[in-house]
Amino acid sequence: MLPQVAVSRPEAQPSLFGEADAPGYGAGTVWDEMVTGTGRLRPHWQGFFSAHGPFAPEVMAQRWEAARRLLFQNGVTYNLYGDGGDAQGHERPWPLDPIPLLLPAEEWRAIADGVMQRARLLETVLADLYGGQSLVRGGVIPAALLHADPGFLRACHGVEPPGGVRLVLYAADLVRGGDGVWRVLASRTQSPTGAGYALENRVILSQTLPDVFRACNVDRLAPFFEALRDTLVRIAPRASGPDGTPRAVLLTPGPLNEAYFEHAYLARHLGLTLAEGADLTVRDQAVYLKTLSGLERVDVILRRVDDGFCDPLELRADSALGVPGLLEAVRAGSVAVANALGSGLTDSPALIPWMPALCRHLLGEDLCLPDVPTLWAGEPGQRREMLATLDRLSLRPAFSALPGRPVLGSELDRTRRAALAGRIEAGPVRWVGQAIAPPSTAPVWRDGTVEAQPLVLRVFACATGSGWTVMRGGLVRISADPRHPSVSLQEGAGAKDAWVVGSGPDTGGRRRNQVPEAGQREPVPVSGSLPSRAADHLFWLGRYAERADARVRVLRAAAARLVEEDRPGATEELLPLLRLMGWIGLVPTAIAALPPADSARGIRQSIEIAFDPANPGGLRAALDRLRRAAVGVRDRLPPELSRVLAQLDALTADAPGGGLAAAMLRLDDLATAMAALAGLEQDGMVRSPGWRFLVLGRRLERAIGIAAGLRGTGLLSGSTAPHPALAVLLELAASGGEYRARFPAGLRTAPALSLLLAESDHPRSLLYQLDAVAAQLVSLPRTETEQEARPPVETALGLLHDLLFQAMREDTGRDPAVLLHLVERLDTVLPQISDLISQAYFSHAFARAT
Repeated sequence: MLPQVAVSRPEAQPSLFGEADAPGYGAGTVWDEMVTGTGRLRPHWQGFFSAHGPFAPEVMAQRWEAARRLLFQNGVTYNLYGDGGDAQGHERPWPLDPIPLLLPAEEWRAIADGVMQRARLLETVLADLYGGQSLVRGGVIPAALLHADPGFLRACHGVEPPGGVRLVLYAADLVRGGDGVWRVLASRTQSPTGAGYALENRVILSQTLPDVFRACNVDRLAPFFEALRDTLVRIAPRASGPDGTPRAVLLTPGPLNEAYFEHAYLARHLGLTLAEGADLTVRDQAVYLKTLSGLERVDVILRRVDDGFCDPLELRADSALGVPGLLEAVRAGSVAVANALGSGLTDSPALIPWMPALCRHLLGEDLCLPDVPTLWAGEPGQRREMLATLDRLSLRPAFSALPGRPVLGSELDRTRRAALAGRIEAGPVRWVGQAIAPPSTAPVWRDGTVEAQPLVLRVFACATGSGWTVMRGGLVRISADPRHPSVSLQEGAGAKDAWVVGSGPDTGGRRRNQVPEAGQREPVPVSGSLPSRAADHLFWLGRYAERADARVRVLRAAAARLVEEDRPGATEELLPLLRLMGWIGLVPTAIAALPPADSARGIRQSIEIAFDPANPGGLRAALDRLRRAAVGVRDRLPPELSRVLAQLDALTADAPGGGLAAAMLRLDDLATAMAALAGLEQDGMVRSPGWRFLVLGRRLERAIGIAAGLRGTGLLSGSTAPHPALAVLLELAASGGEYRARFPAGLRTAPALSLLLAESDHPRSLLYQLDAVAAQLVSLPRTETEQEARPPVETALGLLHDLLFQAMREDTGRDPAVLLHLVERLDTVLPQISDLISQAYFSHAFARAT
């Protein structure tokens, strides 16, 4: 049996600093009882990590390595802003700790009850502040608390959300004091993040700690996400999808957002379309998704864009993330937004001192979970106490919509503290101060040892038809600073999974808010067709993948000739390769134009700078473009693709040391990874419109690359003898073995060019690419409108027909003039076809609402 854990119920605190000063986290008894099975209670969690058992140092090292590899393979990341001076940031691996936080059932029941009560309370507060405002008129809260908050969206006042639900999701950040009491540090009511990361944490740790996971009888997270799906269906004002189901999207700020991985992960898990603001448009007070075949009505938006940025017409005019006219559609009741616009108002810390009074006034109850003692300088009495205790407070902006970072008064000298007091006096409504209590800690695995670090537990709740349900677990964030719970990922904080152990079927917030039974479940929301932006990303994903693959092939061919310089023809073939590198932009013109005698030196320089991230045409730059395109459609690609991209990133992170042999090995590994990427494209994706655009981009780019090879290698110089470039082009097209099998007598121009250009069954011939482009174009949705005399796709097919005819002519490989004309036409027509595809599918000047 689990040990009985006493959970203190909150009492009124006599002063701001009334709690006990006992550090440490007391769940070590649970670890000892549940995992070791000894039945003995140890006084501290450090006693559990002995030399034997599942958490011995050597075992933990193995488990952590497995978890790290799973995170890497699954592509679990967050975006670190401003890293290395880059304002756009870089993806970083998710900092998961392999030791979960264990919570016994009784303790969790108290947490879940308190979080549900807090969610009910804040839903009621939002309804009043955006409605009759009786709380202000009755003096329950000061008027300044509302009207000084930039998070109060006056344009949303009086707007009733569809279904009457403002908070679909709620999250509370909890800290545990030395007295064992969990307190609310902050509420997240605008667009709570972290649920997706919590689910991914559970997936990773349940695989790396399967024996411990089973022994602890850990509660599942799946019912929470099932409840979220049901709620999205329930609040939809109409059902515009097929078979009477609502069409839903997840609105994301885009790939540069810190939590974009979670947005894509949740969209895939919940079956929603991942959409950016530019993917949506408002027509006749309704929201539509821009798709390949026109506009599709959207019924529900699960948003991850902050309130003020959601509508540039009525909220922030400088926002490029929102949807113009969204608020008008919300007023008309044609779309449900979760959480409702303006819900960030109750995120503000300035509201915390009034929470006990609000709970008694609105719910007739005392708070189940107390708050971290907080003072708002806008109230004179609280301001006086704040100024008198600056050295014992964490000072921060009073409203969540205000910028600024917390300041620890204890870290300021007398002069700086006086200056801070002056700023508070000058603008008191903008400041709150929170007590700095001794932080509770949890065991963290760091560099082969276990140490204690402060933690914050984020608990998630979802509104259902009969109340609230709480995720039976949560996202634990580990502070980067051992002195206090500072849990910003931008400042080096880590993450943990939270396990609720052995609670059974009727705990963790299930008593008042049962998830519907399977037979009673409403339909799952549908995602709709492929958005135009996603089609654009997939098209360029195919093009960038082919460009990167071409660079790897050229570099491998060049390095092989340096290594095997005694092979017949190797030296002569270096010059065409060097010229081709310059033609495709892999190396600067100065290197590509070196005389024949210096071609070997030029090739060596080319291999060296190919891995240089500062080279705009190098491998690193090509793979960066490929990765950015893939990130934009992460929810539509096979999960394994993230692993291949991570492998490619690792292989191009630095230049290979050890000379040509090391370079060849690195290029061989890159070629293998590129082949895996192509294999996923062929065998890992359904033949949907998205796949067709990816293939279309790759085949079009390969055709452009064939034309570049014919011109860039100097093959069209006019010489009648077999050109060294023929052997190069056959190798780049993986055709050398086939040519030798057909023509063992030696290299001849006409049959070699016939294989490269007019072989209909050869996946790297020009004819094959043109056939593939035509096949994909005719399979795409039609987009004709009455304003177009000739649709762009029809125009593109006409251009392709001309090219196909020229590629199949018998004299193409024999007559230099005919070949030159074909290449010139390729250089002109292929970019035109790309532009016509963009005109037809990636812009919606004439899109129709369907």
